[in-house]
Amino acid sequence: MTRVSYRRESVVRFDEEAAPATLDTADATATLAGGRLSGPGEVVMGHLARRSSIRRLATALMSGALVSKALGFVREMLMAQVLGASMAADGFRGAITAVMLPLVFLQNESVPAIMVPMHRDSQMNGDAPRQLAALTIAVTLVAALLTLATEMLGSWWVNAVVGGFAAPTQMLTLQFVRVMALVMPASAMLNCLAADEIAIGRSRVTNIRASVLNLSVLVGIGLIVVTGSLDAVAWAFTLAFNALAGLALWWLWREGHLSLAGITPMTVLAAGLEFARRLRPLIGLPTAEQGHVWIERALASRLLTGSLASLDYARTLTDSALLLISQPVGLAVLSAEPRHSESAQVEAIARPILALMAPASVFIFMFAPDLVELIFHRGAFDATGVQLTSGALRGISVGLWAGTLGWILLRILNNTRRNAAVAVILVAAYAVNVAVNLTTTGLQETSAGGTLLLGLGEAARGCTVLVGAILALRCGARLLFLIAVASIPAIILGVVGWHITASMTGHYERLFAGSAACAICICLAASMLMPTSLQAALEQIRNRASRFRKAQDAS
Repeated sequence: MTRVSYRRESVVRFDEEAAPATLDTADATATLAGGRLSGPGEVVMGHLARRSSIRRLATALMSGALVSKALGFVREMLMAQVLGASMAADGFRGAITAVMLPLVFLQNESVPAIMVPMHRDSQMNGDAPRQLAALTIAVTLVAALLTLATEMLGSWWVNAVVGGFAAPTQMLTLQFVRVMALVMPASAMLNCLAADEIAIGRSRVTNIRASVLNLSVLVGIGLIVVTGSLDAVAWAFTLAFNALAGLALWWLWREGHLSLAGITPMTVLAAGLEFARRLRPLIGLPTAEQGHVWIERALASRLLTGSLASLDYARTLTDSALLLISQPVGLAVLSAEPRHSESAQVEAIARPILALMAPASVFIFMFAPDLVELIFHRGAFDATGVQLTSGALRGISVGLWAGTLGWILLRILNNTRRNAAVAVILVAAYAVNVAVNLTTTGLQETSAGGTLLLGLGEAARGCTVLVGAILALRCGARLLFLIAVASIPAIILGVVGWHITASMTGHYERLFAGSAACAICICLAASMLMPTSLQAALEQIRNRASRFRKAQDAS
């Protein structure tokens, strides 16, 4: 049996203090393939090391997402207080869309599924630093060209994206775009560098990116209060993006993961063409995503002032599931070697996700107005903002549980190189989202439920993702059974929540009672879906409590 040579990248540390002997999944798998684990016990230890590495990576990603999410909550609360659901808030959100929309095919959800395996392949081939540099240069150059086009066609582009805005709001949006377009090369570069770190088992760039950008917006909002200049938030956003890109480049260069040695125009072109070749089966996905975002923003711009900002305020709450669960678990799955038993992996993932998210989605739907009132209703955020944001929150929550599970299952497909199936599923999901948005256009503009209907479009997308993943993985019967089981405590929570909202008048009282009911239903769901794990956890708690009491008695 041939022996595998190991590069230094195979030994990874999740932080500077981690033990240098920590193995990532690629190293554990290579060890098995290379014949250095010969006995059954050593094979088991290699398997345990691989699973432990996945858990550590998922934990690191979740921790970073938790910090950035906390900062994101603070950011949105401060923005709601200072700007509310107003022209300025709509203009800033519209500018972010106008700047990031052209970059979708360089950094949408499918791109990590391409870049991570590319970086992993280059590590196996022994030329990872050079290949990372070549791909980063290629991606950044494309983004720089898009920046130039956005600056030159700014007025036309803003009108195309948010044409429903009144003239003053469009002018403000264009003012933001002129500054924020300068982040486009740095944003594409960071996505490439973050994928490389995921491939070697690190999460540093991924974790710090969202936190730094949230801090930059917080600083910008503070400068608005002090100076009265709305441009301050755009400049803070832009400078933070570029500074972080420079820092990430320096980190990876210093550690030997990135090198310009041997880089020529031909190597850059070859890396770019290889990325384009792997992207080709998925090219419909960024196109569909661009179309969906474009249509949603255009329709929201025709509604009441503040509708566009209200959609994003609502997503501040619902995106918690994506940032704290779907992305970390999905990236950890993607970084691991494919498993032979997909059905067992799917079931192991689905049970805790459904136990948590089915009751949580019902809770958000039932108590959306109270949540928005508690979190956002202060300062410039008025009763209209509460109504618009609550509608969007309720609509999105209908499919939140499905989307959370569906995105993770798609990573299993990515990890087994079934990227074409993923592309078909996501294109179909975005098409359903667009269809719901377009067919309800009349109701959106003539009723008070415009943001609710746009939220339901997003819910339909999440459900389509889950259905498509189930069909592709051929695990429908088992997952439908688990969903049926999870629906029992969710329905119970819906009935209890309706009684709470009907009988209690205070926001705090309703939220307290609803939270308690939600926690009980989550525990009920856990006992039904994963009784063994719950029993083990309770036993561990009892053992720790017993040891604590013995220590207290001894002292």
